[in-house]
Amino acid sequence: MSSDLLTYTSQITRWIDRRFGIAPSGIGKPAGSAAIARTRRILAALLYGLARLALGATLVLIPFRFRYLLISRPFPPVYRDYTDFLLFAPDIVMLAALVFWLGALALKPRRLTFGPLFLTIPVAGLAFLGLLSVPLSVDPLLSIYHVVRLIALGAFYLMVLNEVNSLDRLILPLGLMVVVQSVIGVEQVLQQSSLGLGVWGEYALNPDWKGVSVVTVAGERWLRAYGLSDHPNILGGCLAFGLILIAAWFCEAPDRWRPLGMGAFTVGALGLFFTYSRSAWLALAVGMALVFAWLVKTRSSSLVRWLGMLAATLVVILPFLWQNTPSLGVRLGWDGSFQTVPQEFQAIGERTLLNQAANQLFSVNALTGVGLGALPTAMSRSFPDFQADYQPAHFVLVDVAAEIGLFGAFFYGVTLVAPWLALGLNRRRLNFSPALVGASALLAAVALIGFFDYYTWLLVPGRLWAWFAWGFWAAAYRSSFIEVADG
Repeated sequence: MSSDLLTYTSQITRWIDRRFGIAPSGIGKPAGSAAIARTRRILAALLYGLARLALGATLVLIPFRFRYLLISRPFPPVYRDYTDFLLFAPDIVMLAALVFWLGALALKPRRLTFGPLFLTIPVAGLAFLGLLSVPLSVDPLLSIYHVVRLIALGAFYLMVLNEVNSLDRLILPLGLMVVVQSVIGVEQVLQQSSLGLGVWGEYALNPDWKGVSVVTVAGERWLRAYGLSDHPNILGGCLAFGLILIAAWFCEAPDRWRPLGMGAFTVGALGLFFTYSRSAWLALAVGMALVFAWLVKTRSSSLVRWLGMLAATLVVILPFLWQNTPSLGVRLGWDGSFQTVPQEFQAIGERTLLNQAANQLFSVNALTGVGLGALPTAMSRSFPDFQADYQPAHFVLVDVAAEIGLFGAFFYGVTLVAPWLALGLNRRRLNFSPALVGASALLAAVALIGFFDYYTWLLVPGRLWAWFAWGFWAAAYRSSFIEVADG
């Protein structure tokens, strides 16, 4: 019996040795090393896969306002979201993506690219100047919180730069984001109420409640589409950015996937309309114009199909446009609505006041700023009798200057201008692929939003889109040079 037991034990031991490449001490070291290397490769591949999955989930969840309150820091009358420490759903999956990605790099090291330095240096510089603003910030702890966020976004930028250079990898999460948010937003407008999705972060919505964003037509208040976001303007921006990339992908999409792409674009366009976000409408128009110009200039065979997608979209949404012409007119200033409709007049007046206040704070703190993320708090202290809600100016460049000083505004200005100078100077050496054109159109849309709203600088959804746009553009730009060189 003991002999049989020894035999079985010996067989099991030899099987383990063969399976994992483990040999007696001093014997078969190469086999053990090979097994370890193989295990590391398998784990690295698994982590890379998880990182890409989490990156896709980040894009899907960008508009979601679902969050966890980490630290409550009330500073009335400043809006709580400007001072509390929060962890949003897209934060969680973005951090997971970074952990998986860095873990994969640790197991299987490879050379990373830092992309075009004319973009990477100013992106890094924003976080560095944010750190320098902490000692003189009106709220140092809040500025540290935002510095940590910008550092994480910088790592996110590098991940996108190194891992994403194709629209094919983005189309599924973008389509899901656009369709989910648009369906919910359209249904909110049709029902003129929330849909009972509070567990997913939906606001309780009623057009008669104070603070709910509406369009006022002939004295009646009409709810704007929120989706699962914090505000219709934020939802509008997210949809516009997603639609631009879907439109660029559609140019050279496989035939079997084009109907799905067209469906997502159509649903997203309808959702975007019902946000009544003027800046988002304009951002989409500019992005689409850039894609159209590229198709015309290159005489692409996809132009007819692309125009067909736009025509089909227009056919579907035209009845909604017609039925909601009065609301559209109010938002576009027809019949003097900017002067006669109280909400529109108030919104324009508030933006003017906020821009003036931010400029005054910048003039006093031109070099250091008032502290990263601390502009609303600084306004409440400097202007106690302010005639509007305390919030950043609706012009990102002014916000950056007021928070982290003149050099911060310079760095942000470089991110706005340098990519276009690079495209112009190197146009003969670049292969203008759909990825590069789509990334450039996205970059233009994000920059344009920043001339009318502040969320691409301060709020989580806008920041994620801005840093993603920079990373994706840098990846597409770099890949275009590689393709030309290899050709």
